[in-house]
Amino acid sequence: MLKGLLKLSRTNYRLIRAIVVGVSLLTSTISFAHIPVFMEGERPSLAPILEGMKDAVVNISVTTRQGYSISWFDDLGELNPRRRYREVQNAGSGVIIDANRGLVVTNHHVIAQAQRVVITLQDRRTFDAEFLGSDPTTDIAILRIDATDLTELSLGDSDELRVGDFVIAIGNPFGLGQSVTSGIVSALGRNEIGIAGAEDFIQTDASINPGNSGGALIDIEGNLIGINTAIISRSASSSGVGLAIPSNMVKTISEQLLEYGDISRGMFGIAFDPVTNELKQVLGLPDISGVVVTKVIAGSGADVAGMRIDDVITEVDGRKIANSQDLMTKIALLRVGQEFDLTVFRNGEEIEVQGTVQEFKIGNELVPGVYVDDIPASHPYYGRIRGVVVSTVDSRRSEAQLLVGDIILEINTTRISRPADIQALDMERRPLILLVLRGTQQFRLILR
Repeated sequence: MLKGLLKLSRTNYRLIRAIVVGVSLLTSTISFAHIPVFMEGERPSLAPILEGMKDAVVNISVTTRQGYSISWFDDLGELNPRRRYREVQNAGSGVIIDANRGLVVTNHHVIAQAQRVVITLQDRRTFDAEFLGSDPTTDIAILRIDATDLTELSLGDSDELRVGDFVIAIGNPFGLGQSVTSGIVSALGRNEIGIAGAEDFIQTDASINPGNSGGALIDIEGNLIGINTAIISRSASSSGVGLAIPSNMVKTISEQLLEYGDISRGMFGIAFDPVTNELKQVLGLPDISGVVVTKVIAGSGADVAGMRIDDVITEVDGRKIANSQDLMTKIALLRVGQEFDLTVFRNGEEIEVQGTVQEFKIGNELVPGVYVDDIPASHPYYGRIRGVVVSTVDSRRSEAQLLVGDIILEINTTRISRPADIQALDMERRPLILLVLRGTQQFRLILR
């Protein structure tokens, strides 16, 4: 009896299995262990999705110059320092987004300060890449190669992604050559990571490792929905938390780089803080998320648009604002002169405000990456001391240990009252010795 049941079970199993395989051949895909896969005969596989797609992902070899110092004593016993340079090779990935024009998108940090960039295709052809433009704020760069018979990936709509969607990562981890990993979208809108100025990352558990940067994150239909950028890991290897730039951000930045050669960012003219529970109580706000305006710059686009202190911005162009970084990212993707719509909560009512991005007038450059301006009327030392205030510090360019809000009183013992005083000085002379007021403390800062 038992043998008969076992025989029947095996027969039923074979029958059911044959039916499933037959249906899969008709419908092309089935759900295998809850993962959508293609069937090749009786073997579940993602290979049919990748056929042709992998050819659009390229390996990038970058040559940079790295400086180092050596010193020795001469015959007179004097120390002789010398600056030497050596070539350093790094590897990354890229994605062909336009086969006709040979356009390749990658991360800015992959090709930053490169002396030479060589792109290797999957058919082993190699080409010197032409640099077309990059944007450190979003970590996106565009290259071009003079090649034929290329394969491109179509940009998908990353706004349609949902947590739980299946994704595939393709890249060049550890310089080993092309590798493929798969996983799901584990989170969306990650924007407080601190690795880029404008962040709106897709988070995935598809393995991303060093060398994958600039590679493709594709959906189950083979559309490019992200550019693999970074991992969060204590070991510098994949721990299941990878980050990719969404394709819609890639599209916006790429179009601007191709049309203008750079990204023209502006300002709206507000300062803001995230909406906290404490602010909700103080301002009598309902249960909403967004940012609260704490300052409106006179004459700015925000001032012209009628923005007020204590306004709560909840949406930009119909997209909800989760926190301060979210708003900064959305504004950073807009070009000077571009208009946008704000949803604002004011005095218990929701209103619509139209804003315009204005040219970002950052002030007078003191040294690379550090800008100064007159002490504003809102500053506690206004009218009490003479000097210039540090208005902006671009940390990517600045090596000076100056902070926004520092007041510079002297440069090389010359008193400074306004930015025009700096123009009369020889700022190329080194060292520069600054007398700085920070809070209530004065100190000397030497810039070499």
